[in-house]
Amino acid sequence: MANIGTSYPPHDFARAFGDALGDFLADRNIGQSEAARLLGLEAEGGKRKGGARIYSYLHDSKAGKRTKPDAEVLFLACTKLQGFSFTYNGHKINAEALNGNGARPLERQAEQLPLEFERQFNLMRRQGTVDVRVSRPAGRISVSVSLSARAS
Repeated sequence: MANIGTSYPPHDFARAFGDALGDFLADRNIGQSEAARLLGLEAEGGKRKGGARIYSYLHDSKAGKRTKPDAEVLFLACTKLQGFSFTYNGHKINAEALNGNGARPLERQAEQLPLEFERQFNLMRRQGTVDVRVSRPAGRISVSVSLSARAS
């Protein structure tokens, strides 16, 4: 549960993380097992340890303490749960870039495109021409190739 009736964030990192995670999951109606699946924390072999791990961040132990998230869980929560962030000692923790543009999407791998040309082509004897144009519009590269063969 979130700190109700207090105007300051919790001073305990584990509690700040757990409260924010609990609020985030509740707002989106995501259960603990589903959260574990989204974060990739499900154990191999179908065991349901991932949900129990999420539970340990959301609830106090019998001793009144919370489990602190390790760096991997903190990274996964901030990157895989779109919009998740929390405040700890006045610092907002999230996955935004420093310039405020947000997380960058993964770049697509370059792909080789087939280029079919059915005519005979010999540039050494000036029997054809090749025209290559490269432009760089914002965020991409455009290449145009034109092949021309003269009848022999």
